[in-house]
Amino acid sequence: MKITQFPNKITEELAEEIGWHIGDGSMNYYNNKGYYRGIYQLRGHIEEDRLHYIQRIKPIFKSLYGIDISLRVMPSTRVFGFQIWSSELVKFKESLGLKVGPKIDISIPPIFLNNDNLKIAVLRGIFDTDGCVYLEKRKNRLYPRLEIKTISLLLAEQLRLILVGFGLRATMYREKFYEIGNKKVSYAIVIRGEEMLHKFLKIISPKNPKHLSKYSKFTQSFK
Repeated sequence: MKITQFPNKITEELAEEIGWHIGDGSMNYYNNKGYYRGIYQLRGHIEEDRLHYIQRIKPIFKSLYGIDISLRVMPSTRVFGFQIWSSELVKFKESLGLKVGPKIDISIPPIFLNNDNLKIAVLRGIFDTDGCVYLEKRKNRLYPRLEIKTISLLLAEQLRLILVGFGLRATMYREKFYEIGNKKVSYAIVIRGEEMLHKFLKIISPKNPKHLSKYSKFTQSFK
């Protein structure tokens, strides 16, 4: 797919889209019909993320890049999303400070940390694609926990510092997990409690319906 429209300035919309990439995106160059071409992919949960892709991701990609992405279900991997063969798009994202290949050391590019509005937008994008809202039963009531996991220590530290900078109590935990027989490490950024949940929703304003549904369930539990 030939993309000829690219953003000519750094906006909150672009920052949010970069957050999606940091959360659920991937890009690289591969041999395609004898030529090395760039491919960009963004994929979420086959059921939980579908509305977010349809209602927000698709329109913003149209606004930023002038393209109608073709969303599809991928049953074998239980994901929903899209892929684009476009060296131009990959090169554009590289120009912003993102790397191709595995996201082991991915981080938020400095250009999106210049002001609070951009920080909020990129964090919204990351949380909407890679974050979770957990509601635990404690003493006959629900106790909320927000969490973002990443294998990048640099990203984890950035997220914690941004959240703390907005007055949100965030802690970082190091976890071990096994992937195809190999022990690896991930980092969890966690925010706990009712006060912090309300504050996070007010400041970051996530747009993924699955998060808003969990928040609604929590607030309704007091009625």
